[in-house]
Amino acid sequence: FLSLVLAERIRNGVSIGLIGAAATAGGLVGLGLRHGGATLPFEMGGRALLGAWRLATPVDAVAISLGVVAHLLWMTLWGVCFSVVATQLRGLALPAGALLFALFLGALAGTVVPGALGAAAFAGLTTAQTAFFLTLLAGAFIAGVVGVRRRS
Repeated sequence: FLSLVLAERIRNGVSIGLIGAAATAGGLVGLGLRHGGATLPFEMGGRALLGAWRLATPVDAVAISLGVVAHLLWMTLWGVCFSVVATQLRGLALPAGALLFALFLGALAGTVVPGALGAAAFAGLTTAQTAFFLTLLAGAFIAGVVGVRRRS
């Protein structure tokens, strides 16, 4: 019984995380367009990942693709974690939980795991832009939970 519940939460968490990934990637691209570097956070993330693996720096398209995949994986991980702790929240507890979770991720990224926010780590965001990013992530997680509930 426990494994069925956990499998469902993981499946739901992947959906929630992909919604979060799409929303935050769109937000990063939108912020980047204002500064003439829409794909730069993804490219830098891909190049950093390749550098950590000690691989040669490829053409831009490969680095951008790898950065996008890394961002998707980070957001999917956080969606699964959020799903495990928050899918049962109702009413105002859901937005409060999503906001607290996003703030936790921001603190985590600011201290021990700099890459925890995916491509946002390479975007050079101001404090206001980081707050926007985290609010966008919390909103996407809320939308994901609501969507998962409707699907069930």
